[in-house]
Amino acid sequence: MKNYQKKYTSLILFGVFFNIFSIHSQTSTSNNSLYNWFDKAFEKENLPIYNGTRHINYYRTLDNTHSYYVSANYSSGDVEYEDQTYYNLDLKYDINNDILVFKPKGKFDYLGINIIKEKTASFTIQNKHFVNINYNGASCPDYMSGYYQEIVYSKNNILYIKHHKNRSKVIDTKSVSDDVQNSTDTFTEKNEFVLKYKDTYYKIASKSDVIKIFPELKSKIKNYYSTNKQLEEVDNKVFVENLIKEINNFLPNESK
Repeated sequence: MKNYQKKYTSLILFGVFFNIFSIHSQTSTSNNSLYNWFDKAFEKENLPIYNGTRHINYYRTLDNTHSYYVSANYSSGDVEYEDQTYYNLDLKYDINNDILVFKPKGKFDYLGINIIKEKTASFTIQNKHFVNINYNGASCPDYMSGYYQEIVYSKNNILYIKHHKNRSKVIDTKSVSDDVQNSTDTFTEKNEFVLKYKDTYYKIASKSDVIKIFPELKSKIKNYYSTNKQLEEVDNKVFVENLIKEINNFLPNESK
């Protein structure tokens, strides 16, 4: 961090930064490109986001399951860290441990770094936006902690999804060596849903939970559950997302 500040200060003192900025701005009008160029110019290894610990995956799986969001591979995303946005990082999100991981570029590209959660306001991965619900002491129920996918439907209607996976061990009874049985981990998705409606948070785990929030829409909610049973079984996340979207359309003055 000190090296980063020294380099930045030196450039200001000698006026070099402004000359470089002027030249670069002639070829790019995108803030995204400018930030990427800035990070590269000052050596990414000196940036504050590199201060996390090394990421280690302790799980051994054989059934193609994993503890990460969507994929165990890295994908491009953005992170808001200590009031600065870092664009186009290689990210993956360990939802079982609620840890955001990024892959450095350059001499440290062989390892993953756990981004410090307390300093992370939000991130985007797989075109989905996640927020640190506790960032800077934000007000929320005690049962909410860490990263949540945030879907904003209107100023009074925000859905939060806590992505989680249940881990269980599978014992390989056919592979026994010195009386020690081998075991592997398997993961199954188990998401939790919280609706923030008019500054109040509500857990959503069943049809009755939704009706309690919107009693005036009881018949419409029942009809939605009745006509979308298959979707609820196949993809509960999309089912709930579409449900809140439909409810929002029926609420007066709720649409954006």
